[in-house]
Amino acid sequence: MKTAGVKRKLLFASVFLLAFVALFYFVYRPWQLNWGATSGEVIRPMPGDEIVKTPTFNATRAVTVNAPPERIWPWIVQIGYGRAGFYSWDILDNDGIASAERIMPEYQDLRVGDLVPLDRISNARVTMMEPPRQLVLVFPPATEATWAWDLYPIDSTRTRLVSRLRVRADHLTTRLMLDTFEIVMMRKHLLGIKRRAECLQDRP
Repeated sequence: MKTAGVKRKLLFASVFLLAFVALFYFVYRPWQLNWGATSGEVIRPMPGDEIVKTPTFNATRAVTVNAPPERIWPWIVQIGYGRAGFYSWDILDNDGIASAERIMPEYQDLRVGDLVPLDRISNARVTMMEPPRQLVLVFPPATEATWAWDLYPIDSTRTRLVSRLRVRADHLTTRLMLDTFEIVMMRKHLLGIKRRAECLQDRP
């Protein structure tokens, strides 16, 4: 009887595990990789795609911002640790320092080749830039990663803000972190830009 009970428990655990894995890979992962993006935005080439040729993580996220690119761009170019922050969960990516709620003139003169601090010890480098439409950062060589933003005007007052993160990660831990928790930071980042740009747009 005990053996039969153990077998039932093992069977239940196996079914539960298989169901969890199936939900993760066929429901959660596709959702988080393409949150907010249309199928056209997901397959559309973006600047910097050629840098990481065979990514293990390739995420395209997007949000509609009720503002033209010119009003959104200043919020993007000033991001960074010790700069305006990342408009995400500051306790996790900015040492608990609140991300800026204003455009900071001292961080607007971003150029190709400049370094953008990611934390206290690492930086990303600006590798492509076309104001006020496109920005691509390359992460430190060990991670083989790019982070790109593209602004696509819908009309004179609305813009699609599209972000793409491409990473080639060899370590399983890094892959799991990206697949499970990165969307939490990126979603808040995009919504943070949207809120700030729209608030500025509404000001007289």
